Amino acid sequence: MKSLASVAASAGFTSLRIDRLALLAAVSLALIVRFYAIDVPSIWYDEAYSLLLARETPTRIWTLTGLDVHPPLYYVLLHYWVMVWGDSSLSARAMSALADVGTLLLCIKLMSLITTRRATWIAALLLSLLPISVRYSQEVRMYTLLGFWLIGATVALVCWTKTPEVKRFSLIYVVLMTAAFYTHYFAGLCILVHWLFWWKSRNSVNRTIIPFARWAVANAMIVLLFLPWAPALVDQLGNLSGLGWIEPVSFQGALGLVWQFTVLDGAGGLSSWWQLLPLALTVACVVKITASDYIEKNFRWLLVSYFFFPGIALYLLALAVPLFIPRYLVFAAIGLPMIVGAAIDEWAHDQRLLSLLLLMLFVAAQLYGVGAVYRQSDQMNGTDLRRDFRIEALATSISRDVRPDDQIVIDYVLWFLPFTYYSTRDTQPKYYVGSPMSEFLKMAGRGGFRLISESSKDVYFDRVESLKCTCPRVWWISVKPLSDLKKLLGNDWTQTLTIQGGKIAAHLFEFNARPASEEVEASMRAKQKLSPPAQNCPP
Repeated sequence: MKSLASVAASAGFTSLRIDRLALLAAVSLALIVRFYAIDVPSIWYDEAYSLLLARETPTRIWTLTGLDVHPPLYYVLLHYWVMVWGDSSLSARAMSALADVGTLLLCIKLMSLITTRRATWIAALLLSLLPISVRYSQEVRMYTLLGFWLIGATVALVCWTKTPEVKRFSLIYVVLMTAAFYTHYFAGLCILVHWLFWWKSRNSVNRTIIPFARWAVANAMIVLLFLPWAPALVDQLGNLSGLGWIEPVSFQGALGLVWQFTVLDGAGGLSSWWQLLPLALTVACVVKITASDYIEKNFRWLLVSYFFFPGIALYLLALAVPLFIPRYLVFAAIGLPMIVGAAIDEWAHDQRLLSLLLLMLFVAAQLYGVGAVYRQSDQMNGTDLRRDFRIEALATSISRDVRPDDQIVIDYVLWFLPFTYYSTRDTQPKYYVGSPMSEFLKMAGRGGFRLISESSKDVYFDRVESLKCTCPRVWWISVKPLSDLKKLLGNDWTQTLTIQGGKIAAHLFEFNARPASEEVEASMRAKQKLSPPAQNCPP
């Protein structure tokens, strides 16, 4: 007969093999879901800004991001990433996708530290399919990288709490939280969660805790390491006028956040009350795990607060300053599958059918949301610009047909940066400001406008008359009706070609050196052997 030791060893080997297979399955599923059709959506303004900024040197990136709204670390890392892998949409978005898969691995580690094996792998399945993570893993922005830093810092904090005498966990925590702050300011929402966790854990019994002195020193080091960026942060806080595009937060919109994370629909709020079902189920899951004896009390509240606290805090902040955007909470959204996974594991002990139905319901909702990402029918910010405005098609066509002395004009900044990214010719586009230059220059020194002006000092113009003296043909890229453009340019220009790119078009105009009325006059002067008057060009 086999000894008990051999049976236990065999069971342990089987469990290890199952865990390895489950890990392989979760990572494979996450990679497939995130890389499928990753290069289909067009590069839109925010992504083009990231890619064009990544072409600058790290020193210039530091300076230019100080005039934007985000810290510089993501752009610096993207700079080195595209140096190695190129800046195509596939390779650039791969950085976000791989960061999100790294977040999955860290979440699995976190769950293994505080819950059961079954809860860990249920959460891994739900994390692999989380639609909001899939959506922003396919975008050249910093949101999945922020999630990677923050969940890594949370894992380090849990390990530090379990073994306070091991110093390396405190150092890892400081490094990861500092990286998070240099990636996005809303890392501050997560560090508040960590402070809440530390406060709750200090009252725990039968456990060693992180002494206040060490905790204070760690946080002081984070502040100290972030100080070099403090002047830029203060300057950005003094220029919040660029937030006008964000709609005021509503209580209805805040309640629909779970629906947006799982289904990617109704980004402007709830269209019907049944869309509160995901929130109601999430609250039921919270009630279940907070009453659980399988998870230590402090770790239960860590899971709950990691998901709910940033959203609540951002909602309250947005009552004063418009900042409530779902993508800013991608890092917190990954707490939802962990809460649901832990709760389903609890129900599975005595209500297996209920736990199975709940799992199937969440998986079905997430599959619908992932499908919305592939269909580009989600209502997240930037979706319509990625789907409906085919700047890539326009840039390709113009690059093929443009002549050396042609001019390309774009009249909206949202199209300028993507066109610059996609263009394969050296022709520098011009930006028509559409307002008095003195007024425009007041806001042209920040954000995307500053990035435009770095490429050329004379890129802006506000008088269409100046085009007559510089080029015989103009490609005008706009969403404005053709009739409006003809009226703007006047009778001196004739429209000869239109290239459609979804809801945007490029119109080719050719300059008439001698309109019909002037040809008669010129003919009469020729008979009188008179030279035609010189064309008056504005300076």
